[in-house]
Amino acid sequence: MSQATTEKDRALYSIRSRADHLRHTISLLEARLAWHPLTQWPYFLSQFQVISKQLENIMMLKDDEELPESMHHFVCMPRMATPTPGEIPLLLRTREDPEMEKHDEEVLAADRPLKRKGSWSWEELDHQKSTHTEVIEKLEKEFKETSDKLLKEKIRVGKFQDKAKPVGTQGFIYKYMETGQWSG
Repeated sequence: MSQATTEKDRALYSIRSRADHLRHTISLLEARLAWHPLTQWPYFLSQFQVISKQLENIMMLKDDEELPESMHHFVCMPRMATPTPGEIPLLLRTREDPEMEKHDEEVLAADRPLKRKGSWSWEELDHQKSTHTEVIEKLEKEFKETSDKLLKEKIRVGKFQDKAKPVGTQGFIYKYMETGQWSG
């Protein structure tokens, strides 16, 4: 085996082990999110810092002497193909989807007539602010009235009253099993 081959193998092993460490850290974070949703933010921030450092270590391999010069020109080969080959141009696209660009242009064009000569006057801005505030206050008032009305209806029906638990019929059988005396 030549010196270059062993050097490449060692570099690939280093990359693979660092990627495995990163994968493991991310899977632990995903599990923590799934099973302990009430975890505090400082824990997640520290884990994201660890992930960031691990990514930085992988990216630094390019600059280190660990990675031979000949390996800088290799591209990784995906293990799985895309289920539908028609998606490949979409995945390689650098511009937005033409439909999205058209929609963005329509939204911008609808906004342009509102502006006069590229700027707003203070009176117009103040009027828009007060109009917006009035609409929000009106919505808040309607939501409060509707929720109060619904709450009163629910209470009147009695859905929030405590109901007595049914008396168990099996209690005396368990007492018989424990004491051996029949009381039923």
